[in-house]
Amino acid sequence: MKLNKIAGLSLACSTLLMSCWNQNDTPVVVTDYKCQVQSIGSDSPVGEEVGNVVDGDIYSKFLTFSSSATVLLAPVKRSRLNGYTLVSGNDEPMRDPASWTLEGSRDGQSWELIDTQSDVIFQERNQSQEFNVVTEEPFAHYRFHLATNGHDILQISEIKLNGVWDNHDKQPIAQFKADQTAFFDKGTVQFQNLSVQGDSYQWFFEGGEPTTSTEANPTVTYATHGRYPVKLVTVNNQLADTAFHDAFVNVKRLGGWEYFQYPHINFVNTTLGGNGDLYNALVPEPIELINEVCMDVCKILYRSVDEIDVLKVLDYSIQDIETISAKGGNPPHINIFFSSSYLKDKKGELTDKELIDEIVGVLFHELAHGYQYAPKGAGGYQRGADYFGLIEGVADYVRLNAGYSSYDYRKPGGHWNDGYKTSAFFIDWLHTKDPDFVYQLNQSAKTIIPWSWEAACQTILSASVEDLWNEYQDYLKNEESINQITKK
Repeated sequence: MKLNKIAGLSLACSTLLMSCWNQNDTPVVVTDYKCQVQSIGSDSPVGEEVGNVVDGDIYSKFLTFSSSATVLLAPVKRSRLNGYTLVSGNDEPMRDPASWTLEGSRDGQSWELIDTQSDVIFQERNQSQEFNVVTEEPFAHYRFHLATNGHDILQISEIKLNGVWDNHDKQPIAQFKADQTAFFDKGTVQFQNLSVQGDSYQWFFEGGEPTTSTEANPTVTYATHGRYPVKLVTVNNQLADTAFHDAFVNVKRLGGWEYFQYPHINFVNTTLGGNGDLYNALVPEPIELINEVCMDVCKILYRSVDEIDVLKVLDYSIQDIETISAKGGNPPHINIFFSSSYLKDKKGELTDKELIDEIVGVLFHELAHGYQYAPKGAGGYQRGADYFGLIEGVADYVRLNAGYSSYDYRKPGGHWNDGYKTSAFFIDWLHTKDPDFVYQLNQSAKTIIPWSWEAACQTILSASVEDLWNEYQDYLKNEESINQITKK
């Protein structure tokens, strides 16, 4: 009987201690704070590596050419979990994980099972699903074993571990953000300290005024062109942590095209001795042409050389293919194919100058894909999606603006999301509302998340895209009537 009373008392004290512990804990997404992540046995394409699962962006993703993957997560401090969230990828539902296990470890060697799930279905793209778990003891490492339902490619956009930090782990975490990080000529930046368990702070602002600060949330002015790093040291008693971001602040200059960085170009004509001889005769200096078009594309889409951080490597090949041209890959490394057989077929119909113009016009369109910003959350690459209308519309607008397309193709009808010439002519007409429209439209693909034509038009022109489209259609019909009268 005495032992039972002692056991009961011990249990009561333990329950009370746990209750007090929980009351002092602040819920946090532990993977938002410098979480280290790695995958085992996965092969990912460029831009779709495992680090994307903790980048806070549900529109990026981790992809592996395997039906399963092991993802290891190491938060910066020990933590207890009360749940976790998985976010599906942006395409191909069969690539979603359908089953998995979640394990925790204190030392990275011995693992304890936390949760098991099977036959999970994500109903939508970029959909978040939350799962409740309880870990009464803190873990330093977490491990997911993910598997599809038999598909040979696995993808996932985000993994979030929800919980609380271990109160016995006093290590501070240095972290910050700012209200703006890029502007022209001169600007003031308000920094927001996101540090955890810090008692004092030391900031370092190269290129800024002041250059250092001990305030929690300092305000800094930048007045000289350049990209500048920011460092924050967060201190707690004898412990410290540092957050450092290189080129965090970008003070842009208007123009500066003499500093334009051309991509590294790998050019190959695979059909020399055949159809490729015509391309070789028409374009004897292909790399020089590509470089010239790269800069011209950027001058249409951007206002400053300091804004361009997209295309770094370009593989350009001449091939005997049925499609006139196509772009593959994603910035910073893309590949472009151009059809030598198409060029040969057109030889009898077009003059040499017209053939060269076709080569250059197509190059403007494809290189626009390498330099334009891709919108997030705007649907997939299919007709009718906002993504398609923007991507293909802007690329054809760039070609039109460069003088390698004709207004003879413009006519009423269609939809702003049809892409290509239909969307390009609409974008061109929208410059009557704002002469800087395509620049702002391209910028909006980076700043509006999720992106949509409606959100972009409301932001740039304070009008709905449907109203603008209807006004544009009325303009075209009126133009068509005038042309018919003129012909008579």
